[in-house]
Amino acid sequence: MMNDQKLINLFLKLVQKEGFFATAIDGIVLMRVDHNTPPIAVLQEPTLVFVLQGQKRGYIGTETYSFQQGQCLIVSVSMPFDCDTIASAEAPMIAISMKLEADIVNELLAKTYFESYQFKPLTTGMSVIQYDQTISSVLNRLLQTLTSEQDVLVLGDQIKRELLYRVIQHAGADALKGLVAQGNLRPIYKICEYIQHHFTEKLTVEMLAEQANMSTSAFHKAFKQVTQHSPLQYLKIVRLHKAKQLLQNADQSVAQAAYAVGYQSSSQFSREFKKQFGFPPKHAESNTETES
Repeated sequence: MMNDQKLINLFLKLVQKEGFFATAIDGIVLMRVDHNTPPIAVLQEPTLVFVLQGQKRGYIGTETYSFQQGQCLIVSVSMPFDCDTIASAEAPMIAISMKLEADIVNELLAKTYFESYQFKPLTTGMSVIQYDQTISSVLNRLLQTLTSEQDVLVLGDQIKRELLYRVIQHAGADALKGLVAQGNLRPIYKICEYIQHHFTEKLTVEMLAEQANMSTSAFHKAFKQVTQHSPLQYLKIVRLHKAKQLLQNADQSVAQAAYAVGYQSSSQFSREFKKQFGFPPKHAESNTETES
């Protein structure tokens, strides 16, 4: 793309050191990593990640999702996966992340016509697209807007909305189009969101299937196809990530964090925590990597 370097230069003027930086536009985060990172377990909320330079990889089940310069990762349902970064001080990984807000996604999907779109069989809640010059132009205006407080105030939400609209228009954005009424992802999206808010409760597959208005067997199959995890595996991973956040951000003991997320046994919690993250819960405070 002709404007790749212009986009990179503008980003690097705004972000001159490594880190993940929330911006004045709600839901927009600027990401810079100056070194290779090993795979880290993340629980990624619905998000778009536009990579301007470098490469990131997501590992879920047996699948690898590689996304690099000029590509956008679409995460349409909250997904647990492992993620690493390929970068160097000379060529840092730089990306723009935008949280997907359900009400805006639903509104734009409802207003976008898909008469010629053939809804495909159920697919995973993640996909990678090559973004075009139209999207690149919106990203450029987004970064320009961030240089002015007044522009952010007046134009910030508008540009964020346009960026989402342009992604929805993209031919490869099945992971978003599947969220409309005819799409297959909507009931699974709703259950993933439900689990995010009710993870401390004693949830069963039967209860979740009923919430999704599906038979237990059809729900279990669909859920695993979208998230690459069974519903109860997904619930366990959500609980472990929520506990990790408590240990990092709140003054809680391992036993308190375990109980807070629905575990009855702190020893079982510790075993499963170490298996998920590669270190015991007592070391969580020193492992504060963020999501992709």
